[in-house]
Amino acid sequence: MTADTLDRPLSRPLETIFKEHLDNTIECGNVLSELFLNLEEPDQYIAKVKQLEEKGDKLTAEAYGGLELLTYSEYIHITEQLVKRLDDIVDGINNTARLIDICHPRQIENAAQEILSALMSMIETLQSQVARYPDIDLASMRACCKALKTNEENADLIYHEWRKKQRRVLVLSLIEESNWTEILGVLEQTTDAAYHAGLLLERTARYRQK
Repeated sequence: MTADTLDRPLSRPLETIFKEHLDNTIECGNVLSELFLNLEEPDQYIAKVKQLEEKGDKLTAEAYGGLELLTYSEYIHITEQLVKRLDDIVDGINNTARLIDICHPRQIENAAQEILSALMSMIETLQSQVARYPDIDLASMRACCKALKTNEENADLIYHEWRKKQRRVLVLSLIEESNWTEILGVLEQTTDAAYHAGLLLERTARYRQK
């Protein structure tokens, strides 16, 4: 792919859309954190998360629309996958809030806060790289992916240890355990999306250096 093909005008530059997408996702994650602290009166936080998720959907549609203006190539295919993964992150945060709305847990599980903290760290790591998009340094991106993988594995371990504890100690009722297993599972899967977004960013960096 030539530089001319990459630099053809979009409705807005992809780097602008990606930056706004991740800024929006950070805000969405912060609202989810507030929701965790206000489970007795969750409605305003659930509504705000949904509003931010809908904004993310619009940014996703804008990115896809812009990519349709470009000549299709392997690079465009990789970028489309990246757009989907970014959308998966904000969707995962919203799905976590929706499950809280459905399950209405009485108090927060520490594991939820810990996994969300790992996820927020991952989103901030992605932000630092997207700030350089599309001219991302490959060595920096590799270090980014390593950090993302560490956080993703940590989130997976937190989820695994939480489930193991519930089965061995029976801390929660069966209904509460089932509810939190589903909530934490969605949140943990969202860290997978963040990690794969990093891998796709790395692929765009490698492609640009061909």
